[in-house]
Amino acid sequence: MELFLSNEERKIMTNFKILEEMLASQSRLQKEVIGKALEGLGEKERMEEIRNNVLALTDELHEALGCTGWKPWASSNHLNREQFHGEMVDAWHFFMNLMILSEMSGDDLVYGYFRKLSRNVARQKEGYDGISGKCPKCGKALDDEAVICTLEKCGEDD
Repeated sequence: MELFLSNEERKIMTNFKILEEMLASQSRLQKEVIGKALEGLGEKERMEEIRNNVLALTDELHEALGCTGWKPWASSNHLNREQFHGEMVDAWHFFMNLMILSEMSGDDLVYGYFRKLSRNVARQKEGYDGISGKCPKCGKALDDEAVICTLEKCGEDD
């Protein structure tokens, strides 16, 4: 698959240093300040930390939503930009924890983003409807590299 990248985006893909530095800082925060290293956990403890961090990330995103006039039944269309940005930074901490817990590097994130961007562009050019090309049992996209389903067999049946 050809990656849908501008020349500037190609340059970005060659420099992941800032993400790696942020992940290292987050790992140190967890270990030295919070007192809970995220690396080297057993499977049960790792799953518990993943659950806790997904819930915390979801909560921060809900808090970000609260900084906006998102309710379609209300007349407010406000955005408290400074507060919203603060909630997004809080969310980023928990997102990085999830990256650390799943051993996802900055390279993995950036490369995965641009591969998904290219797939989404191709889907739109092909008239993507959100239904076709999905596993009839679990609903996952059959063109997603991580999905092991076919039209005949769902990967979740194993």
